[in-house]
Amino acid sequence: MEAIKKKMQMLKLDKENAIDRAEQAETDKKAAEDKCKQVEDELVALQKKLKGTEDELDKYSEALKDAQEKLEQAEKKATDAEGEVAALNRRIQLVEEGVGSCPGTTGHSPAETGGG
Repeated sequence: MEAIKKKMQMLKLDKENAIDRAEQAETDKKAAEDKCKQVEDELVALQKKLKGTEDELDKYSEALKDAQEKLEQAEKKATDAEGEVAALNRRIQLVEEGVGSCPGTTGHSPAETGGG
């Protein structure tokens, strides 16, 4: 009879220990679920932030592309204008040389010679 009482006492103690472990496991599970939820919320926030950053990158990339195109156009216009200026300078030089080589002219304008 004493052995049965001892066995019952041990089983009761084992049961209490098992209940304590189960409660601890349930507490740990709840903590892990809370942590998981927190990490998921952080992930969603970071994904939103990443999406915003990617959208911003797209916007600035497009603006950069537009600015580069405008710069190329401006450089082309500047190059064309420089070419036109050089051509006009050559024409002026040729005209001045032509005026200077005309018979009866001194190479001066009528205003310079007092005429006109």
